[in-house]
Amino acid sequence: MDLDSLIETLETIAPPELADPIDDGRIGLISRGRDNVSSIAVALDPTANVIQKAIQADADILITHHTLIWNPITKVPAGIQKQLTLILENDLSFYVLHTNYDAAPGGVNEVLANLVGLHHVEPFGIGRMGTIKPMSTLDFVKHVAQKLNTHVQFVGTRVIQKVAVIGGSGFDATEAAITAGADALLSAELKHAAIRCAEGRLSLVDATHYATEVPAMHALARRLGGEFIDDPPKLSGFAYQLE
Repeated sequence: MDLDSLIETLETIAPPELADPIDDGRIGLISRGRDNVSSIAVALDPTANVIQKAIQADADILITHHTLIWNPITKVPAGIQKQLTLILENDLSFYVLHTNYDAAPGGVNEVLANLVGLHHVEPFGIGRMGTIKPMSTLDFVKHVAQKLNTHVQFVGTRVIQKVAVIGGSGFDATEAAITAGADALLSAELKHAAIRCAEGRLSLVDATHYATEVPAMHALARRLGGEFIDDPPKLSGFAYQLE
């Protein structure tokens, strides 16, 4: 297909108007390469390793969840210079869908909610909320770790039945989750302020930024008939409770 037709498809999957204002100028077609698209690569992050793999796979476009340059720059760091050079010299189109894909039906948070087995799923900001059979916080943590194949950190001892999920960094929504009647909030990048806010009122489960978002990129690759290119962070750990 031609590139513009693919962009129309992507904007149907994740309409730009669903994006948070923080994404202004940071999503959509970042770099235009070849106009004809016969091979698609999908990844979470546009790392140099991912870009090289996309080139080796003879992809015409790389689609990622996170953008390459978040803040405007006046000097180009060596790492970004390498990534940009690879993209431009190989005529590779580069497209980003971020919070618009978080909020979209079938996007990051809907995939996450379904993966951890939530029922009666409904919107919760850019996230999702649903129910699960009642279980202890510890059992829920074990369940999440198994479903997402990741290490988990958590705080709280509540019986879990109503769960809010926000892929990536979503613990700023702790108070909103409490107000909505959630027993647990599943997200990543757990903060001290969120722990204090939730104390005794909500269990918080941090399943890493990568593990809460990457399933949706696998889903996008399948949906587009493209190849998912992985470059996971080098982490190790285990489930434990924060005191």
